[in-house]
Amino acid sequence: MIQINDPRHRGARRGALAPAAGRTRHRRRDWQRLRRAGGGAMTGAVLIASLLLAGCAAGHPGPGHALPRPGPARLVPAAAAAGSLVRVPRPDYADPASVAAAFYTAWAGVDAVHDSPLSFAARCAPLATPALARQLAASQLPAAAWQAMRRQQLVSLVQVRAVTRPDGAPAPTPSVMYLRIYASRATITTAGRAAVSDGVTVQLTRTGGQWLVSAVLFW
Repeated sequence: MIQINDPRHRGARRGALAPAAGRTRHRRRDWQRLRRAGGGAMTGAVLIASLLLAGCAAGHPGPGHALPRPGPARLVPAAAAAGSLVRVPRPDYADPASVAAAFYTAWAGVDAVHDSPLSFAARCAPLATPALARQLAASQLPAAAWQAMRRQQLVSLVQVRAVTRPDGAPAPTPSVMYLRIYASRATITTAGRAAVSDGVTVQLTRTGGQWLVSAVLFW
C-alpha cells in the first residue's frame, strides 16, 4: 500500500493548520482553474514524450522532508505490449493512493523500443474513468516523433516515491479526491542515461465501489 502523507500535519501545533483567508481563497481559485483545465491529459502525454525526445525531462522536486518508499508491489503487464519494460503495479481499487501510483506508472512510462504510440493509453484504461480513457485513446504522437524516439531507443521509466494530499487542494469527499504523486524518472537513450525527479497531481473519482483517475492536473 502506498502511504498518503499530508505535510501540513507534520509537527503542526493544534490550531496552526488554518491558512489565512486570502490565501485560502487564492488556492481555491487556483484549483478551480486547474479543474477546468484538467482534461489536458491528452496534451500531457504529448508533452512528456516531447520532453523526453528533447532530452530535457524536467521533473517536479519533492517536498523538503524525506519521502517514504512504497512497499513492494506485485507487477503485472496491464495491457502492455509484448516485451515492454513498463510494468504497472497491481492496484488496490479501494485505495486511491494505490490507484494513483499505478496510473502514473502506466501514464508516464515510455518504452519506444517495444511499445506502440498508444500503449500508454491501453495501460491506463483499467485505472481511468471511461471519459479519461477515451481522451487518452484519442491522443497519439505524430508518427515522426515516435519514430525519432524509437531510433534513439528511448526507454523512460518512473518509480513512485510517495503520494500526498496537495497543499490547498479541496478536502477529500467520499467520491472525489486529489492526490499528488512524487516519483523518480530514469531515461535511457543511445546518447546516455539521465535521472530526474518527476510527478503530477491527479483527480480520482469513486464509482461503482472503486477509485479511478478522472483527470490529470499537472500541478
